[in-house]
Amino acid sequence: MKQPYTIILFILFILLQFPFILGVFGDNTFYGGLWDAIGFVIVYVLSLFFYLMTFARAKNSSNKFFIYKLIWLQEIFIIAGILGSIIGFVFFLAASKTEMPPGVDPFAVIVSNLAIIMITILYGFMGALSLYLIQKFHEMKSVIIENHEIAKPKEGFYFSSLVYFILNIISLAFTIYICIDLAGGANFLVSMNQAIFGVVILILLIMFYRGNSFVGLIKNLFWYIPDTKDNIVYNLKYIREMKKIMAMFIVVSLLCAPIVMMASLAMPPTDTVNLFGIPFDSLINGGFQFILVICIILLLNVIEGREATKLYYETGKISAGDRFYSLKYIMVPTFLLIFTFTFGMIISIIF
Repeated sequence: MKQPYTIILFILFILLQFPFILGVFGDNTFYGGLWDAIGFVIVYVLSLFFYLMTFARAKNSSNKFFIYKLIWLQEIFIIAGILGSIIGFVFFLAASKTEMPPGVDPFAVIVSNLAIIMITILYGFMGALSLYLIQKFHEMKSVIIENHEIAKPKEGFYFSSLVYFILNIISLAFTIYICIDLAGGANFLVSMNQAIFGVVILILLIMFYRGNSFVGLIKNLFWYIPDTKDNIVYNLKYIREMKKIMAMFIVVSLLCAPIVMMASLAMPPTDTVNLFGIPFDSLINGGFQFILVICIILLLNVIEGREATKLYYETGKISAGDRFYSLKYIMVPTFLLIFTFTFGMIISIIF
């Protein structure tokens, strides 16, 4: 972001949110409970690396394109917050059915995962709100300074993008490693069903593409390759439509979870017993699918940002897309996951 005081404004607007948050807690509350290192890594570190991976070489731009980058980063913050929340949720359910080592309080482990669920989504919305305030701050300035000297990014392979991508993988792997330790083991991570689900997603991505080169589209992650206006516009439309399709598949998967839980209650396998007395294996599997899809959507967002950058530098036009995508298509499956869990808890009480 090549705008003055952007980082200072970001920190300031985050701090300004705390009076509203702390006002909910009231007096005599331990405010340190709002800090969580895992949540910080998932939301803030991942979002920053994704931003640098996408726009590190697109610094010289107008105020309008700077606003687009703020809107793009808002969506990344919300999706990253939901990603952390789903990771915590999946390992929370896994911990409830894992036999803990002697001396380990299972409820303390569960509470640790619950903290990840709550705080990551809070961090995501706090970061998005801070960027939204920065966006409005610049939009409402009486004088908008435009940068008319636009220098296109250099064509070729960007080693820095690869470095930020690797750092993202390391950060996510570190987070999952910590969650695995809290869940009591990693024996549930490898699943043939999840591998098949990933292959199907890849087939769908290839099947729906009608542009010049699908490989060229994927190369946007690490290369800057100029393209024709028509193909750039098509690629942007393709990416945005595929993001919607990915979210719809998650909704269908999670709608199957209550049916599987009811069937498991009738004929429960021995390994589905947990602290709540109800099998949540279907939710764990659906949660892993959700995590996989969110990771794919984050990568599609990187490609979308690269394509939007190309369109801007080639034509001067800005294509922002649906700025409420994350709220409409990612939050809905998240609430469906929570609703299904609540449904299972009600069943456990009744039976």
